[in-house]
Amino acid sequence: MSLIQILVGALLALLVSGLPANSVSSNGSPAATTPRLVRIFTATIHLGEFSPPIPIPSGQRIVAKVNNGQLNGQGLNGTIQGGLSVVDIIGNGQAIVNNVRSYGTTSDGIPFLIDESGIGSQTDDFARLVLSIGGKYAHLAAQFLFTEASLSSDRKTVSTTGYLTLDR
Repeated sequence: MSLIQILVGALLALLVSGLPANSVSSNGSPAATTPRLVRIFTATIHLGEFSPPIPIPSGQRIVAKVNNGQLNGQGLNGTIQGGLSVVDIIGNGQAIVNNVRSYGTTSDGIPFLIDESGIGSQTDDFARLVLSIGGKYAHLAAQFLFTEASLSSDRKTVSTTGYLTLDR
């Protein structure tokens, strides 16, 4: 089993486990429940040029400008106006740590900031998404959101799906 499979498996286990405060098993210990995942958007993100690799102790770091993008879905629609992606490639490339900060406006004009931090391979990753937003979308800022993303083979476009976790 590769390092990336182990890391993604561990991340998924963390994402789908939960311990509601009022849930107790038959032996009196907390009972685990699995949250329901609700897709709230898909996104297409267009990247600019990548920096040359920057040496870091664990491997190399690559920086790319987020040029623009679109969010579409029943929970959130809008335009990504810009941002920055910083990717740490660990060791020989078996794993990456991805940090993205992007900004834009919803289809009805409300500004937002997205902070995304995750782990994966050089083509796919899972990330925790923190959304700073107000207005009728303010409830999303207090929710546990995560994404799964794939980088196109030409390294110019990222396709992302955003999920909201809800108690069953």
